Amino acid sequence: GTESDLSFSVPSRDDDAIKFKVSARESNVIRHVVPLTNLMLLTSEAEWRVTSINSDAITPTSISVRPQSYIGSNNAQPVIVNNNLLFVANRGGHVRELAYNWQASGYITGDLSLRAPHLFDTFEITDISYSKSPYPIVWFVSSTGKLLGLTYVPEQQIGAWHQHDTDGDFESVCVIPDAQQDSVYVSVKRQINGQTKRYIERMAPRKFTNLEDAFFVDSGLTYDGSPNDVISGLMHLEGKNVSILADGAVQPQQVVTNGTITLFKEYSKVHIGLPINADIQTLPLAFETAALGQGREKNVNCVWLRIYRSSGIFAGPTEQLLTEAKLRKDEPYGSPPRLKTEEVKIPISPSWSDSGQVYVRQKDPLPLTVVSMTLEVSVGS
Repeated sequence: GTESDLSFSVPSRDDDAIKFKVSARESNVIRHVVPLTNLMLLTSEAEWRVTSINSDAITPTSISVRPQSYIGSNNAQPVIVNNNLLFVANRGGHVRELAYNWQASGYITGDLSLRAPHLFDTFEITDISYSKSPYPIVWFVSSTGKLLGLTYVPEQQIGAWHQHDTDGDFESVCVIPDAQQDSVYVSVKRQINGQTKRYIERMAPRKFTNLEDAFFVDSGLTYDGSPNDVISGLMHLEGKNVSILADGAVQPQQVVTNGTITLFKEYSKVHIGLPINADIQTLPLAFETAALGQGREKNVNCVWLRIYRSSGIFAGPTEQLLTEAKLRKDEPYGSPPRLKTEEVKIPISPSWSDSGQVYVRQKDPLPLTVVSMTLEVSVGS
């Protein structure tokens, strides 16, 4: 009946506590009990569906337990997205989804990690959390110390992986609902001034109106007050090289000394934190020509990027050959470039290769949203 009354009677009644053994091929620990349309039991070797027979409610005489798949779950707490269950396989480190399938008249599982197996093979997932707003992202902490994100919209069959690294190791993740969106909190282990530190850090929202409010640094703090050129209170980043955005303008990176940095002039709003290199790498080019593009030398001459409210873009054929996009147009002298929402043409350094891949990098504490990419490619004989 309730968590405070687990009594039973003889003969049994419908509101008695239920104690039963699952008739299984193996004896395994039940690691998770998850309520979907039916009650799901996730064990170390299988997934079980708990239903009722000839009754709307589960009672001591109507309970039925049936196997749905034989994957097995590890100890990371599963999450529910819509009516799908996401869990981590007991062995192999892959993320699985469990959803109802009317053709099978039950629940079936699929491997979500096949889209990016290099992030999971030989590694383990230690923690999971789900952020619903503003973007539906499932967050995973990997044994590599990286934070993995899965943009997951099952009704549209969308599942896209991305990874986040930092100067240190991610150890745990938690999502807490705020007034307007879900806030992602992480526990990060860092080496600061020769000592091991653990910080609880919160992801800043991407929604901002003015460029000076853009916050794109790790483990950062914000100074917001009267104009000042000496910013203190940075002991948590002692000895670290930090990125700086002052009144919307990118400043040269500095090393924090005695918890302080000194700017070249006075600013009113300053964001200071560990640098973030945000990278996009395209897959190798393969296309149909008179002779197939696969196996032929290629050179990407030019890249057109459709961007949204972005600034500070670099592109090139390799990480070492990056060209900065020319975004400054009619801004007044001494002011930072405005955020651009347009198509940007970037002629890149020539480099013949068999892959024809392109790198796009944001190394400044500025926003970059790439909507689409178009390439001009030369193909060798």
